[in-house]
Amino acid sequence: MNASNKYDVAQSVALPVRNQLLLPVLICFAIQLWAMPMAFSTETTSGSTLKFDHSEYMKATASGQKKAGPALKGALCFDSAQKTVTFLDKGGNPAFQIGYDSIKSMLYEQSATPRYAEAVLISPLFLLSNSKKHYLTIQYTDSAGAGQFVIIHLDKKNAQGAVAAAQAQTGKPVERVEQK
Repeated sequence: MNASNKYDVAQSVALPVRNQLLLPVLICFAIQLWAMPMAFSTETTSGSTLKFDHSEYMKATASGQKKAGPALKGALCFDSAQKTVTFLDKGGNPAFQIGYDSIKSMLYEQSATPRYAEAVLISPLFLLSNSKKHYLTIQYTDSAGAGQFVIIHLDKKNAQGAVAAAQAQTGKPVERVEQK
């Protein structure tokens, strides 16, 4: 047996062994990629409450403008036991509480705006992409019977989950308006 034959035999034995070791590593990597988004999910459930963190309650003006002041950061909560939609600020205090039966309509809006600042500061290639913002508007009647509405700016990671929860919990359809 010459030296080249020994090398060929060693190569043919090493290749299957290397492939056998590579398969479990690839499987573990795939499982980690699949489980990672679940670990960083911003939707939490406690009992009968669905809570969507990283939301902002945008207080509207009387004339209907979106912003009356700075947005209140907190969590949007759907409580199926009390049948209410609540927005809790960072301290856990409710900013508003709406009963499911008083909700008249809901609107999900996705707006896209060009990234001008990033294009000027970083790279002109940012002009090719858009920044997307997600809003959930709930129109309801208050205790006096007057029409009111609230606007919630949702995080991109939990916007679809919050819209699905709003529709499932309240039993009312969510109208969708998406700008491209």
